[in-house]
Amino acid sequence: MKGPGFVPTFLFYFVGTTLIAAFVIDQGVGSELTFNPFQVSILLGLTAGLVGAYFNSHQTLTLPIKNRGAFLKKLKQTLEQLGYSEAGKLDAFTVYSRPALSNFFSGKLFVEIEKDSATISGRGNKIRLLKKRMEQDKGEDSV
Repeated sequence: MKGPGFVPTFLFYFVGTTLIAAFVIDQGVGSELTFNPFQVSILLGLTAGLVGAYFNSHQTLTLPIKNRGAFLKKLKQTLEQLGYSEAGKLDAFTVYSRPALSNFFSGKLFVEIEKDSATISGRGNKIRLLKKRMEQDKGEDSV
């Protein structure tokens, strides 16, 4: 499953924040401006673009599978700890999501289990957290 990467996500947050900030600054301060509202807006846009792209760009994680049963058990436990539950199937992917409002902020995870590997895709912050959790427990059992 492929979603928007870093650049499209950055541009989305950058352009949106820059335009909204320029409008708000221009309308809020009006004729008393002693600076160009786009200068401040671009700085706000850059900040929002970088933060938004870091946390919300779509990323893919591929993990090797040595013991399929142990891996699936560990993956399900880890996803449950993160608040995810199985929501359905989409082609070869199993879709995991969180309940109602928290799903809006965290997004869905798409898991594809193949013979020797698992591919997990979703928002960058959740993929990084899942990778960290799965690697922490790697030494504890033979996943």
